Amino acid sequence: MAEYSLDDLDRAIMRELEEDGRRAFREISRSVGASEATIRARVKRLQDLKILRIVAFADPEQFGGSQLALVFLSVELGHHEDIVARLAEFSEVSYVSTLLGRADICAEVATKDNADLWAFLRDKVGPIAGVRKVETMSILKVHKLRYTSPTI
Repeated sequence: MAEYSLDDLDRAIMRELEEDGRRAFREISRSVGASEATIRARVKRLQDLKILRIVAFADPEQFGGSQLALVFLSVELGHHEDIVARLAEFSEVSYVSTLLGRADICAEVATKDNADLWAFLRDKVGPIAGVRKVETMSILKVHKLRYTSPTI
């Protein structure tokens, strides 16, 4: 598939949705000066091309009974893609990224408590072939969560 080039309207729509992912297409159309049908079609195309995803974040501090952690993995050469794919399958994992630094992969993990976090690390992460080292940091409080693109 050829690379899609964002135009000014795509960028304006994405900025509007970054402010509020539930914003009505009618409201976006008024704000950016395009028809509601155009906004709907553009959003669908951006989603189909996997350029845009609209997601929700439930703050675990607000509903209690949850432990968030960042899990940093150092992995053996040749195992990176398999480990990323395996982590992405786990329901406890909400985010996986490749890093450049002292770890190769970062995953955000949500469990009920520290005991469940330990079980997750021991029973699910530990057995994955190619994992050399695991470092975990508990997230005590989320102060800001916002995904924005510096290019739009």
